[in-house]
Amino acid sequence: MVGSIGTALSGLTAQTRRLDASASNVANVRSTGAIPAEDGTTGDKRAAYQPLAVAQTDANPGTRATFTPITPAYLQEYAPDDSAANADGMVAAPNVDPARERINQIAASRAYGANIAVVRTQDEMLTSLLNSKV
Repeated sequence: MVGSIGTALSGLTAQTRRLDASASNVANVRSTGAIPAEDGTTGDKRAAYQPLAVAQTDANPGTRATFTPITPAYLQEYAPDDSAANADGMVAAPNVDPARERINQIAASRAYGANIAVVRTQDEMLTSLLNSKV
C-alpha cells in the first residue's frame, strides 16, 4: 500500500518540475539574445534564453522528471534596435510556443490533481484499516 504513495509523490514532483519549466518558458518568451556564432559563442553580447521541456522516465517505483533543452533553442527575429542584434538586425528569440505552454500547464495541473487523489485515497484506506475492529 505504501508503494502507491511513493508513486504518487514522484508524480507530484514530476508535475511540479513540468510547471516550473513551463513558467520559466512563458516568463522568458519575449527575451532575446545574440545569434550564436558557428562555435556557439555570442561574444560580448547576451545569450538567448534556452527554453526547457521536461522528460519523464520510469523509475522504480514511480516516475522521474528531468529538464531537457528544446531544440532548436531559438528562432531568428528582426529587431534592429535590440542591443544583441547582428549586422542584419537579427536576434535570437526563444523557441517558445505560448499555446503549447498553456496546454502543458493544464495537463500538469490535471495530472497533479490525479496524484493528490491517489494520496488522499491511500490515506483513507490506511485510516479505515487502522480504525477497523478485529
